[in-house]
Amino acid sequence: MFAKISKITFFALLFFFVISIASYIFYQTSSIFKNHDSLSCSILLYDIKDVFPDTLECYQVIYDKNTNYLKILSINTDIVLLKKYKKAKSLKALFREDLNKGLDSSIENFYLNLQEAIKSYKKSDFYIHMSFESFLSIMADNNLKAMVLKDDFLDKDLKLLNNLDFVERTLKFMPFKALNIIKKYNLIDTNISKISCLNLIVKLKIQKPLIMFCELPVNYVKARVEPDTQNIDEFLSNTYYDNNNFEHDNRNCFVDVRNASGKTRMAQKVTWLLRENKFDVLDWSNSNKVYEKTLIKSFNGNFKKCLDISKILNAGKILVSYNNKVYYNISIFVGQDCIVYDNFDKTGG
Repeated sequence: MFAKISKITFFALLFFFVISIASYIFYQTSSIFKNHDSLSCSILLYDIKDVFPDTLECYQVIYDKNTNYLKILSINTDIVLLKKYKKAKSLKALFREDLNKGLDSSIENFYLNLQEAIKSYKKSDFYIHMSFESFLSIMADNNLKAMVLKDDFLDKDLKLLNNLDFVERTLKFMPFKALNIIKKYNLIDTNISKISCLNLIVKLKIQKPLIMFCELPVNYVKARVEPDTQNIDEFLSNTYYDNNNFEHDNRNCFVDVRNASGKTRMAQKVTWLLRENKFDVLDWSNSNKVYEKTLIKSFNGNFKKCLDISKILNAGKILVSYNNKVYYNISIFVGQDCIVYDNFDKTGG
């Protein structure tokens, strides 16, 4: 019996090995990757059966080969489309209305409305559209389902952190779901072929790109969300669509540190640790929020500095939240996962 199981295991591993090698060889010769320094893809996840009511997630993803960054832009579908003599409606509401004309028409109009709302938005090379039901059927992961259903966030930063966790978990487990993805490929509306999809999964597994998670700049005006046009234009041109090597981004950064851990003196300890590492920390204080995970927010798009801070603290989820109106370039919300000792700690070291 044991010999039979070992034999099955051997052939299963051999199968995955052959598939991986074949995909890697395909990647080396595929023009889709060889002729581009970066590739972009729009991802739209929607609900059409009221299983996940009022849920519409849109991302634009850019993979930059030069930096090995996977830049993910989370687009707030609550932003309104402003038209003269017409009532302002959100992209999400317009999508739901257009479903009466058919799903294809609704998706097409969504991107037209997005382009009208955000003039500097560039059309992606590829697209992936699917319902949440199809996505969860393919991934078969209860944790992902819980992330989709979760809606009791205390603030928008926690929601964005949930979205980042959702993306990271999807990318982490995608290689293990490769066969299921191919098996249920008919559930996905995309212009990416099966072999290219398999190739892309292997590529991401091998390269392990750094995730640069960004939110689209918006303004909260009374009861509605409006696109922050000035910040959007600067962010897209100077940070998101800019393919310059971020490793050489040595701009000075003014840093703000806030204690969101519920533990005493954490802001002060993190401040002195960062100052020892040549960071210009201008202010530190206590926050009225409590975060499980440390949040590092970049307001000027300097992702490299945020990575450096994350390495120093050995903690930190990075969010690019571009806003040229904020005095600080980086704000750090020290969470419960951050451990820093100093000479005043009895157990320090």
